[in-house]
Amino acid sequence: MVSQMDANDGDVGLALPAPAAGSRDGFRVEFVPTSEDGRFGEFQLYVGGVPIGDGSTSAWYPHYMDLRRLCSLAEQPGIRERGPLHLGDTFDHLNMYVEMTEIDVVFTFTTRPRLEWGESPPWAPPVGVWMRLSVARLEFISIWRQAEPQFRSLTTGR
Repeated sequence: MVSQMDANDGDVGLALPAPAAGSRDGFRVEFVPTSEDGRFGEFQLYVGGVPIGDGSTSAWYPHYMDLRRLCSLAEQPGIRERGPLHLGDTFDHLNMYVEMTEIDVVFTFTTRPRLEWGESPPWAPPVGVWMRLSVARLEFISIWRQAEPQFRSLTTGR
């Protein structure tokens, strides 16, 4: 369940929607616009209460498309073996993989060496230390379906 604080925490004073769905304690996708046209802002994913993105300013649309594709895979029945996952520049500090069991979407990742990608956020795992976080497939799909129309509203202004 999304708390009132989670539902309204994207308000940065711009007259734009701040797409968000889910709970920061579980699985959450959020985008806080920081540009007047709403194309740029801070995009973040939380899995098991852990923020995964680097908190930098980014265009939302590439992340939207990547998550849309990932949700499409999650909607298809069956197991998906672990494979590389790219979710856009906000996640470039990580080596990421995704796999799907019958019931979970599982994210496995570690921080890349600093020389490769620059400074990583303080919440990222140390280089070489792998994190494995999961979210129920049905929860992942449900939360993305809540967030997706909010993202589309950024392009239409509604």
